[in-house]
Formats: sequence, C-alpha cells, structure tokens
Amino acid sequence: MSFILVFAGWLYVFGLDKIPSGFYVDEATVVYNAYSILKTGRDEYGQLFPILFRLLGSYSPPLFIYLTVPLIYFFGLGIAVLRSISVVSALLSVVVFYLLSRKLNLIKTKSALFLITFFYAISPWLIFNARLGYEVTLAYLIFNIGLYFLYLSLEKPKYLLWGIPILSLSVYASHNQKFLVPVLLLFFFIVFWKQIFRKESFSFLALSFFIAFLMQIPNWLILSSPAFWIKKIGLGDQSLNILAVNFLKQILSYYSPRSLFYLMPDIDLQHTLPEISVVYNWMVVPYLLGLYLMFNKFKNQNYQYLILLFFVSVIPASFSGAFISVQRALPFLLPLTLVVGLGLDFLIKKMPKVMSVILFFSLTVYSLICLYRSYFVLFPKERAGAWNYGYGALAEYLSRYPENHFVIDNYRNPRLYIELLFFLKYSPAQYQSEVDPTIRQNYYQAPRRSNDSHFGNIEVREIDWRVDPYQEQVIIDDGLSVSEDQVEEYSLTKVYQLKDFANRIVFNGYKTNPKNKCLQEKRLSKKQSPFCLLIIGSL
Repeated sequence: MSFILVFAGWLYVFGLDKIPSGFYVDEATVVYNAYSILKTGRDEYGQLFPILFRLLGSYSPPLFIYLTVPLIYFFGLGIAVLRSISVVSALLSVVVFYLLSRKLNLIKTKSALFLITFFYAISPWLIFNARLGYEVTLAYLIFNIGLYFLYLSLEKPKYLLWGIPILSLSVYASHNQKFLVPVLLLFFFIVFWKQIFRKESFSFLALSFFIAFLMQIPNWLILSSPAFWIKKIGLGDQSLNILAVNFLKQILSYYSPRSLFYLMPDIDLQHTLPEISVVYNWMVVPYLLGLYLMFNKFKNQNYQYLILLFFVSVIPASFSGAFISVQRALPFLLPLTLVVGLGLDFLIKKMPKVMSVILFFSLTVYSLICLYRSYFVLFPKERAGAWNYGYGALAEYLSRYPENHFVIDNYRNPRLYIELLFFLKYSPAQYQSEVDPTIRQNYYQAPRRSNDSHFGNIEVREIDWRVDPYQEQVIIDDGLSVSEDQVEEYSLTKVYQLKDFANRIVFNGYKTNPKNKCLQEKRLSKKQSPFCLLIIGSL
C-alpha cells in the first residue's frame, strides 16, 4: 500500500504547476477569492464570509475555498498551492478505496486487491482530477469517507454518527453532492431498511440526522434564494415519458463500455485527455465480467451495497443534459473500479500464477505508457488553449508597463478578468472598491454582472473601434479580434505577441497611434472622428 501511495503521489505532484499547461478561470476565481478572504475577510465582490461563493456566477459551496485560505497564508499565492488540496484528496481517496474494498470483501485474493487499488490510483480519471484546483476531488473524498462509515453502520449502528454527518459535510464541497447525498440516503434506507430500522439503531439514526440538520443551518438560511438553486437539475417542459426515456439513455451512456474505455466522453475539451478515456481500455474485459459477477450474487449484502453505489452515483450526472459530464460523474469511479476488481479477481484465480504475473505486469507497463503519452506529452500541448494558457505571461507583460493603459479584449472569454487579478496579485481591497456594488447588495439573488471589468490601468471588455484607436493605449487581443486590415486602417503597431506550444497565437498586443490615425484620415479626406479635432489641434 505504501508503494501505491508513493508512486501515485509522485504522479500527482510531478510538474503540478505546469500541467495542465495554463490556469483555468475556474481555478483562478477559487484561489483569488481565497486570497481575498485572507486579506479582507470578504470575497471579490465584498461579501463578508459567504455561505456560497458567487465566483463567476456558479455560487460554489465554500469548503474548498476556505481550506485554500490557510494554504495561501503559509505557502503563498501559487498554482501548485491551490492544486495541492486535490492532490491530498486524491491520495486519501486511494486509502478509503482500499479500506472499503477490504471491508466489502468482494475481492478475495490479495494480489487482485493490490492491483485494483494500484489501477484505481493511476486511473486517468483520478489523476486528471488530482492535478487541478477544483472542488470536485475534495467533495469526492468526503463523500467516499461517508460511504465507508455508512457501510460500517450496517453491522454497527453507531457508525451512522459518522457516516451521515460526513455526507452532510460533503454538500459544502460541491454542488453535485447536494443532489447525490439525498438520493443515496433514500435508496440506502430502502435497500437496507431491515438493518437500519432496528430498535437499537433508532437513537443513532435520530442523533446523526440531528447533527446533519445542524450542519446544514447555513444552507437553510439561503435555501429560498436563487443562489442555492443555481445548479438545479433542469427538467424543462418535457413530459414524464420523454424525461424518463432521456434519463434512461443518459444513464446507460455512463455504463457503456464505449464511453468508459474508448471515447473521450465529455464534450468539453477542458475535461478530457487526448486519445484516452477515463479508464484504461483493457479494463473492458474485467468490467463486463465483473458486471456478471455483481448481479449474479445480488442477494449478498455486500454486493447489494456495491450495486447501490453503482446505480446511485451516476443519477445526478445523468440530468446534466445530452452530454456526459466526467466531473459530475466522478463518484462513479469508486464502484466502477470495484466492478473491474471483481473481474480481475476472477481472472487471477483462474490463471497460473506465472501467467497472471506476466499478464498484469504487461498491462501495468501498457497503462503507464498510455498515461504518460496522453497526459504528460499530448495533453499540455493539445489542451493548452482549453486551459487558458498564457495569462501568466500576459500579466507579467502588463506589470512591466504600469504607465500604459491596456484594453484586453474579452469577446471570446468574458471571464478572463479573474486570470489577470490572480496573476497580478491585484489588491482584493482595491478591487472590491472598483466592482459593481449592487452585486454585493443583492448577493444571493444571482444579480447579473457586466462582462466588463476595470481595475487599475486595465480594462477588460470588447474593443470599441469607434473610440479605442483614438486613445493612447495598448490593445490586447487573442489573435482573432484584430485583422491585418484593421492594423493598417487604425495605424496600430504590434508590440507584443505570445504563442502556445503548437505555435498558435495566444495574444497580440497593439499600441495605438492616435495622431497617425487622425493624420491618415485627414490625408485621405475621410470623415474624421470627433476625437481628431482635439488631437490634430494639439499638433
């Protein structure tokens, strides 16, 4: 077990601040708001210790952000600092997986238990989430700890005092758990009502729910607000029949070997790895075998618990629309890997020992080669754009010229302002004084904010060609907003360019030349801008 943790830990931290290559806006907004809490006790909008953080309109549960605050205090404001919470969460989830696997006692051979724990630890799904600054990995860990104690409560009801409150805590880590936890508990009590609703269990059950209720008091306070339901499951105006059919199609897609082992299932490139799915493709054989074994022994209590997890863990994700969400479905990784473990266990018992050692050594090498090629070679290059590559370099350029005024075009990325706030380490107190105060006044009512931001000498907005060329400033675009014709027409001078690993333009910087522009208009006898009357008059 120690070997697995050390090896997995190395995979999780190697080049943590470089891969993913970039710092996604969702990560930037988390860490900047934690920085703001540390410095002022308020988030970027000036809200005092929020129950839900507005962030970029997502109203995220607060636990991940508040855990980030002491890390920034001790280790500074850095990319690896934020992502380290997910690293630790993923490593601890490996321990929880091993403990639950042993307790369930479905995987009989020690070698199979070691192997499936190892492949769980190095699964592309877990490694991807272990190396990013999102709340989902922390929520996944807390949820799995709750599952472990919930299982123990089937034999010893006192563990309800741990299981249900811990599951309640997971609600403060991720939106997904707000829906997953009630669904899990509902089906858990239905399936195991004989074990739970015993005379000796009532006091533990009542006390555990009372503790969970008290833990949810902050959420009760904002339960009726739009902020709490910002991620509600959207049923739309579909009939029950259509809804049922769509739900069934969606849930089956999560169980499909094609989705799990061969496709890149999520349509969001930011959530996928090149040329590899969420688990290794060779696992399709033990997966199918494990499904047969699981359903063949469904009368066994431990198998019933696995079946419960297998079905319940994908229910909230199945309402995410006509696409697969690998982040919302992350809780499915645990039962999925256990099912694969059942198949591995069966195969190992049927094989000669020497053959099983050779086979699984080969599969390990194959898996690591696939992982290395996909995650550490292709992923940084092919997904750089999806991960907002380049904002650190842009911020460094902006900081070198504090005397200049900058307009950063946000037509294709209206949320980019938070990247600059983070990389510039812009004063949270100063930004709070510059942001729209009506957002704070109606914080939990989900007020709409403008896509435009103005802080210090920087404006983040769309380029206004009627005005901007006539002001002394530098215009930054993403390589698509300013054409060569416009460079000539508006007398712009290119002063900055940044490219990614594939030699694609990430940013161009153009210095305006108002005097040249006005003289050009005068020389060509064009209708001059009103700004030119002042500019030419001063020549």
